Amino acid sequence: MTINFPGFFTKKFFETFPKSEIFPPKKIHNYKLWENETFIFWLDNLSQNLIQYDDFNEEIIYFYEIPYINLEELNTLTEKINYKTKFIYINKNTYNNELSISFQLKKILETISLNEIESYIKNSIEKREKGEYENYIILGLKTQGKDQTGFFHFPALFQSLYRKNNENWIYINVASDGLPDDKLIEKTKGIIIPGSNLSVNDNYDFLKKTEIFLKKLIEDILFNNKYPKLKILGICFGLQIICKSLNGKIIKMENNKRIGKPNDIILNMKFWDFNFVKNSKIEKKNKFRISQAHGENVDKLPEEKYNFEIYAKSDSCDCEIVVDKNEKIFMLQGHPEYIPEFNINRAASFFSQDKSDEGIQNTISQFLNDEFVKNVDFEDLRKLCVSFLKN
Repeated sequence: MTINFPGFFTKKFFETFPKSEIFPPKKIHNYKLWENETFIFWLDNLSQNLIQYDDFNEEIIYFYEIPYINLEELNTLTEKINYKTKFIYINKNTYNNELSISFQLKKILETISLNEIESYIKNSIEKREKGEYENYIILGLKTQGKDQTGFFHFPALFQSLYRKNNENWIYINVASDGLPDDKLIEKTKGIIIPGSNLSVNDNYDFLKKTEIFLKKLIEDILFNNKYPKLKILGICFGLQIICKSLNGKIIKMENNKRIGKPNDIILNMKFWDFNFVKNSKIEKKNKFRISQAHGENVDKLPEEKYNFEIYAKSDSCDCEIVVDKNEKIFMLQGHPEYIPEFNINRAASFFSQDKSDEGIQNTISQFLNDEFVKNVDFEDLRKLCVSFLKN
């Protein structure tokens, strides 16, 4: 794209462009995209610079201003890399021209006036320039370099799923960026601690510092009312390091119980009494099917004074969902952000015993043809996370 559309890019863009391999279009497979830092840089850059319209019918429209480029050439290029989105122009002249846009998009746009969109975008840009966006932090805990393959995607992924308009999403990898300071945390509404390529029991200095940081932060939230609006969402490794920082215990799972596919988790029905669960407006049920990828789990919860309780279990893990009684900390051992297609493409090279392209593609096909990976409740699980972070 940089070669075909030079007018699309600024000097600042090229100064920050990651120095990593760019795969020729004919050789790109989905699983390789999630190992390619350049691809993830694109997603993150796009997420940070668009305006979201998310105020109606749970639908989201993204607005992103670009110079004029040849859309026919751009769409031809996206077809070569199996990117199924079709790019179109919408402006004042084509807004009401049903031939210019899809029927589905036209039905959505019929509910909004063009003046309303222009005003919405203008107000959003003004808030961004004044620094009035609400902050959310994705706190990454992983080493740098090749051994974090498959984990570059967190900044773009979580912004895409959980970001609402007028929010500023900040990605911090503690190993390279350090921990957030009080000044930033005071202006932050939510912190997400996602999965990692590490064990919480690894002997890294930045992990030990993070445990100290989390213990103080959580005690300030729960006991000192220092950050009354702040919430913490812990996912997989995030759940584990939060528990460990509060004197819980994390152990390796037995080989026959290690998880690399979706799993059913059985709910304690008291879970449905939480306000954020009610506000999510999802249908009440006694279990969720969630995508999972982990080899360790919580063997002992934090001390009783923190008021954590387990609200879901599975046949492989006794600690699948944990919430504190004040609804300030919500933790899941599984991955609400993943659907099976995403998870297997992201981690195919890990799961496959055969490292050839053909072998990895066979692993992906076999995984997705397994009946048990279907019907993952990712929409409900994502709604729970959004409700928790925003309410």
